[in-house]
Amino acid sequence: MSSGYLNINGWREILARTFDGCKVELNVSPPWLINPATRRRLKLDYLYPEISVAVRITGLTAKGQGRRSDWEEMEDTQRDQTREELCRINGVQLAVIDPFDDPVKQMDALLRILSRASRLLAKSNETQKRKQSGMDALGKAHQQATALRSRVSKQPDQVLASLAEGWRDREAGLAVELQQASQVEQKKPSAVVLKKIAALQSGQRVVHTHYGDGVVTAVNGDGDEKKITILFDADKERTFLLDRVADKLRPVK
Repeated sequence: MSSGYLNINGWREILARTFDGCKVELNVSPPWLINPATRRRLKLDYLYPEISVAVRITGLTAKGQGRRSDWEEMEDTQRDQTREELCRINGVQLAVIDPFDDPVKQMDALLRILSRASRLLAKSNETQKRKQSGMDALGKAHQQATALRSRVSKQPDQVLASLAEGWRDREAGLAVELQQASQVEQKKPSAVVLKKIAALQSGQRVVHTHYGDGVVTAVNGDGDEKKITILFDADKERTFLLDRVADKLRPVK
């Protein structure tokens, strides 16, 4: 796989982990995101409506597309500025990510957006319940992004490659889950086993029947959507639905 795809897939995994548990809309053009100069809708690659955060991926060139003219570059810049301004007016904080630029710099930009979204939500006229829910989600996202930044800053190329592999595993896992969901329902582990595994916390060591020893890096979600993320000693991080992995995990004392 080319380095370009590694970077892109690595960032897809970063965003999936950062915003794990948040509702997401992909490749969306909200009705308020209309370029006044052309009357055409602009696009957001990711929109997280419950926390008023969006992500736009830049630096991508269509296959077979040659060098862009100065005029085309200027038009792109104007569209980007318009997109950012429309998001601001409509209360959405826009993170612009270039997967081919310095990943630490990009992570810092993402962290700033999350912090700004949290501050603005705290000052907003939203209900206390809405504020608390959004602040909790933003806090988790900021915590996860901070941990990822720490990893990326030490070994950028190696970590991005590992994250890209994690994205491929995630896609493969989703495909398997969809296939299994269309067949007979899987037997769920007992309530006792689920309760024991659900009590695991970040930093706790575990043993998986197939992947071996590792350390829990995150536990997110609720009910049937609860997920656990484990960094195995082979330096490969994987995320599982808790009720599908509970009978394969054992905490290490």
